[in-house]
Amino acid sequence: MICVVLPVILCNHMNTSICYISDNCQSINLNINLSINSKLLFQEKYNEPKKEIQRIRENLNGRYRLSMSVFLTVTLINLFSDLPFTYLLGNVYATKVQTVIYYIAEVLLSIVVGVLQMGLIRFHLNMARKKECRISDVFYCFMNHSNRYFGAYIIYYAISMIAKAPFLVARNFFKLSGDAMGIAIALYTASAVLSFIVLVLFPFYLYLVLSRDDLSVFACLTHAIKLIRGNILRVIYINVSFIGMLVLCVLSLGIGLLWVEPYYEQTFANLFLDVTGELPA
Repeated sequence: MICVVLPVILCNHMNTSICYISDNCQSINLNINLSINSKLLFQEKYNEPKKEIQRIRENLNGRYRLSMSVFLTVTLINLFSDLPFTYLLGNVYATKVQTVIYYIAEVLLSIVVGVLQMGLIRFHLNMARKKECRISDVFYCFMNHSNRYFGAYIIYYAISMIAKAPFLVARNFFKLSGDAMGIAIALYTASAVLSFIVLVLFPFYLYLVLSRDDLSVFACLTHAIKLIRGNILRVIYINVSFIGMLVLCVLSLGIGLLWVEPYYEQTFANLFLDVTGELPA
């Protein structure tokens, strides 16, 4: 009897041991696979910014001068169109009528320059999409569907002015001294917060207007807010990362913008294409 039972017990014990060893091996393999996958994900996440920087540099390679020329064109048009009205307001003998004319002209010029800026965005979108891009892209919005693009920028300009309204009130009606100092600081702070919200919520609005002809300008507004979900930190990170470069631009009396601005615009164009899934392989 013992001779019969003992082999059975030994076999059961061996089967249990084999199952235990097999389970342990599977657990070890699972841990190894998880470890490898985690390492690969970390490396991919670590290398992602490097790939983005490399992609932007490749896009600008050989076309940096063209990008600088486009930016310079928009800047010079803005500068020379604004000079007569700046002189008008700077005149100590300017009447109230002249002052009103100045502010009306400033609003109109801001909208015109904003539409030029949309042409600049189109230029960089074409570059990011590996398409042909040229200086004439700056004037694209004036020659094609101009009602759509002017309407879109007027909406964007109105939103921006709402954010700037507390600042304008503080600058014109309150001084940073005396009893009104607290009110002025509160208004400046409110304007800064509102401007930051606009910067973070609507960075893709004009890009959508240029890219999605099937959407109305108001639909683009709501769609831009949807796109920004999950990407707010990326937008903040990009803007913060350019602060040092902008400080250098100020120290160079604005000359550095010729190099920084194309890089900034191309960065946001690539970010937009990445968010919408249009980024070329």
